[in-house]
Amino acid sequence: MRLNWQQLNDLEREYGDSFYLVDIDKFRGNYQEFIQGFQSIYQNTKIGYSYKTNYLPKLCKLAYGWGAYAEVVSQMEYDLAVKLGVSPNRIIFNGPLKRSNDLTNALLQGSIVNLDSLREVYILKEVAANYPENTFSVGLRCNFDINTDRISRFGFDVTNGDLEDAFTTIKDIDNCTVAGLHCHFSTSHRSVESYRLRTQKLLELVNLFFSNNPPKFINVGGGFFGKMPPELCQQFDGDIPSYQAYAQAIAPQVAAQFTGDNLPELIVEPGVALVADVMQFAAKVIGIKTVRSRQIALLAGSIHNTKPTGSDKKPKIEVYKCDRSTSSDRLSGTIDLVGYTCMEHDCLYQGYQGDIAVGDYVVFDNMGAYTIVFKPPFISPNPAIVSYDSVTNQYELCRRAETMDDVFISYVI
Repeated sequence: MRLNWQQLNDLEREYGDSFYLVDIDKFRGNYQEFIQGFQSIYQNTKIGYSYKTNYLPKLCKLAYGWGAYAEVVSQMEYDLAVKLGVSPNRIIFNGPLKRSNDLTNALLQGSIVNLDSLREVYILKEVAANYPENTFSVGLRCNFDINTDRISRFGFDVTNGDLEDAFTTIKDIDNCTVAGLHCHFSTSHRSVESYRLRTQKLLELVNLFFSNNPPKFINVGGGFFGKMPPELCQQFDGDIPSYQAYAQAIAPQVAAQFTGDNLPELIVEPGVALVADVMQFAAKVIGIKTVRSRQIALLAGSIHNTKPTGSDKKPKIEVYKCDRSTSSDRLSGTIDLVGYTCMEHDCLYQGYQGDIAVGDYVVFDNMGAYTIVFKPPFISPNPAIVSYDSVTNQYELCRRAETMDDVFISYVI
């Protein structure tokens, strides 16, 4: 998506002085490149698009249309998928908190439910007893060591007997089966080696628990790095793996394990990998000032729009400059770009080098992952989200700018 000051100014007139931009071409390209990397090695690979990473309905519907499962981790996300027209049997229901009603509904609808604990196994047992005419199949999330310092809190421990207990309990239920195994681990390094290891361990468990018949699916989860510009890559320790590198770590192991007909599905659950570089945040420069030696430019946005997770990484930015002959309010040198909140730490970009003027627009890259889903209604409502698709050469509103009424509609006033 190529931008200029006039385009941004036109968008401001329609949508406000700050807004997110969604590049549909990038999303389409990322999706196709990611899935093709896996399918070139193991054809029966499917994507489970991670709603928690970015549940913008337009992106969710596009991914579903391209063949992805909806990967959800709450009843809210499950309900959203259904509302968007996703067939329940194309929903993967993960997460640690599935209430009895939520679990019952998902099982009856035929969704892929990956159980997280023995508590959920007992709920499954009750559901099976209440609906003896139905048959239910579930997945089990596995928790094992992948050589990290942190012990994950999710899934069944494979070393203390919990996973075996789950298999034994479900095997004793006449109308229930375990259809597959799932894992998902969050690491800061997101290394290729960690995916090689988790795939290896999942396949070892498959050999142990599915010795007679192969599972219907093997789900290695998500957590993959996405694409990013060199300026951002340099802020991480080590190399940023490509989609193909991840595929090479996972898919050959699965391909070597299974041959013939009725191959299990290999499911991967990318979120960041697909959407991180798909969105930008644009904010107008509203004011400037100098406080002692500090030069400050006030933007029509906040750190909650760009770093709601508290990341210490500096995004790539670009300043689109207005006509300098019409603007006398300008700064040059080292400038902090700050936000609209009353918090001292609300600095969207520290130490910008260059010149900036009231009326300029600052565009922040790599805003697609965990921004709109984490943004709190702190001080100001959410800005609009606008998509652009070069195929149609059109901008399209994906979310209007919120108002005070949107924020307070659920409050008793």
